[in-house]
Amino acid sequence: MLRRPFALWGLVFSLFTVALGGCENSDACKTKPECTRSGRCGVNEKGACIAATDDDCSSSEACKLHGKCAAKDDTCTANADLACQASEDCKKQGACDAYQGACVNLAQSVHPECTKTCLAEGRCVMKAGQCAALSRRHCAGTSDEKPEPESVCATSGLCSPHAGTCIAATNDDCAKSTLCKDAAQCTAKDGACVATSEACAASQACAVYGKCGSAAGKCVALTSKDCRASSRCKLDGACSPKDGACVVASSADCALASICSQAKLCLFKDGACTSAGGNKGSTASTGAPDKAGPTTIKGLF
Repeated sequence: MLRRPFALWGLVFSLFTVALGGCENSDACKTKPECTRSGRCGVNEKGACIAATDDDCSSSEACKLHGKCAAKDDTCTANADLACQASEDCKKQGACDAYQGACVNLAQSVHPECTKTCLAEGRCVMKAGQCAALSRRHCAGTSDEKPEPESVCATSGLCSPHAGTCIAATNDDCAKSTLCKDAAQCTAKDGACVATSEACAASQACAVYGKCGSAAGKCVALTSKDCRASSRCKLDGACSPKDGACVVASSADCALASICSQAKLCLFKDGACTSAGGNKGSTASTGAPDKAGPTTIKGLF
């Protein structure tokens, strides 16, 4: 006889929960349309249907259509570029980048106050009051996978967004950059592309300009041996190391060069080889510039 009041109270509680719009358990939530549509297949302590796990979201229409495949704060959200790229919104609308929980087209998103930093540094979108790079496309200055020639990705290998700026995150970022091709700075370290001793020794900078060693991440001329083996020493007499470059430092340097044997410019004066009559040869170039010039991104920006 004592069991009926308890059963009655249980029925009342169940009806009260349903009246509030909640679910008594997760099994009930899994049968509701919002489970299929928005991944709300779990239940919280108040009996409401929520997106409790990434699995719930990844099997929902919200994931397939809008790239919202991860559970956060009881809802499905877009937090990965790969999820957005697989979504219908990416295929039909170009919304392929995860940004603040949704898939958007960051390649065409440039805040008016970020125009200058977008062109020069890849920082195109306003975030927390500052211009920030939030996509590889920002760093590359393009809407496709090929960086614009003037972008920080193409010139300096800064192709990966990190904490709002473009950095060199991997050696692959550096590999196709101007710095790698011209200055052997092909290794990613601390967010930048740097040159190793091995890369410098095998580079054109070594063969032509005697920059066969590395210092502070750049190829530099360290020894007279490296300078004397270079093309510029044999041509223009730049055979002595100074401040990381090979320079003409004496008449002895001039005597080693074809500019002396062929043009009779054998006397050292004012940083160059000259003739007895004062005719002056060209000052030898010290190699590729240390920094890339300013960028001017062309394309959708």
